[in-house]
Amino acid sequence: MGTYVSNAQITAHLPYRTFTSSTSPSTTDVDAWIEEAEALLEGALNAAQITTPITTTAGIRILRAWLTNAVVGTVRLSFAASGGDPNNVAGQAQIDQFNERLTDILNKPQLYQQQLAAGSGTSAARQIRAYTTDNTDSKTISGGDFDPTFTTGTKF
Repeated sequence: MGTYVSNAQITAHLPYRTFTSSTSPSTTDVDAWIEEAEALLEGALNAAQITTPITTTAGIRILRAWLTNAVVGTVRLSFAASGGDPNNVAGQAQIDQFNERLTDILNKPQLYQQQLAAGSGTSAARQIRAYTTDNTDSKTISGGDFDPTFTTGTKF
């Protein structure tokens, strides 16, 4: 069982579904997914210098909403996989949204510190964004990759 969200709260978001020790996924699986999501979230918060665990009532409710969405997405993907439908990506958008939030926490620590009313959240730059630091395709100026290209034509 997690700190911010419980198995029962996840089940409440999945009508007509119940989890037991013999279902697939089982209560043990769902509890493990809750703990994994909480560890990812707390890791991002700690990296942003936001003190965990969050103890404010509003902060707990906010984290519960984020975590519930992520775990329900994981459960929905599990249902799709166990149903044998490789094209069913139900839940993937929820997981992607959670992962994007983790990155956003690192990029905007002050915003999340204020939202959760916890810790001091650093104001230091978390990531420098420039072509020279995020150059994943190995283009260079000296290699001529950015030289202008001029063409002539008759179409206007």
